[in-house]
Amino acid sequence: MNDATGKVGDIAARAKILVVEDDENILNLLSAYLESAGHDVEEHRDGLLGYRAALTDTFDMCILDVMLPHRSGTEIAEAMRSQGSSTPVLFLTALGAEANVLQGFAAGADDYVVKPFSPRELVVRIQAILRRSQAAKSCFDDVVEVGPLKLDLEQPTCSLLGNTIALTPYEHKILRRLLEQPSRVLSRGQLITLLYGNDAAVGPKAIDVHVHNLRAKLGDETGAMIETVRGFGYRFSAASRQDQMLS
Repeated sequence: MNDATGKVGDIAARAKILVVEDDENILNLLSAYLESAGHDVEEHRDGLLGYRAALTDTFDMCILDVMLPHRSGTEIAEAMRSQGSSTPVLFLTALGAEANVLQGFAAGADDYVVKPFSPRELVVRIQAILRRSQAAKSCFDDVVEVGPLKLDLEQPTCSLLGNTIALTPYEHKILRRLLEQPSRVLSRGQLITLLYGNDAAVGPKAIDVHVHNLRAKLGDETGAMIETVRGFGYRFSAASRQDQMLS
């Protein structure tokens, strides 16, 4: 990366990238090129492992083969978008028909590259996507604010009436999703997928424990804004319990 790329290019060069590709030769080749460009790469050859990683970890970009064992790249991308993820996705696949390309973009892809491909050209396209993504992120605040709560998106903390509250990574993920979609009910199943991956052997009780601890940290008044929707899940209501009783 030369100096002409500027600060955004420098950030892109340090990107954390998930690559899910079942062809070992392609995976090794692509990882070598990405690492030589300065990126950190997490590799998976199995679609299910890639699915879990994409939904439970944080990446700057995901590169997905479409035809994968146990989970397709399309399923991974659709699950990411359904969970509200805006992480850039690039499909790298042998399926080059127009219908396949359109399906890929409909699933939430930012780019679609057909095999065989030029590794150098692919890295350039990846750099361009990362620069656009970083530029878009710079236009938004790194804080989500709903009612009396301010959630730091970069650190596992929130601020309540000027007081900083430390959160566990799981509590932070739950609170972020609730605050980003206030008044929308999120099922325990959706929250399990968010925290552990879709096929994790974790029951709904684990989510209840996280929410219980989160409410305790927020205190009676604000904690009550995380409402239980009996038999389904949780939602965040910025109105206080007292306001609801008076309405």
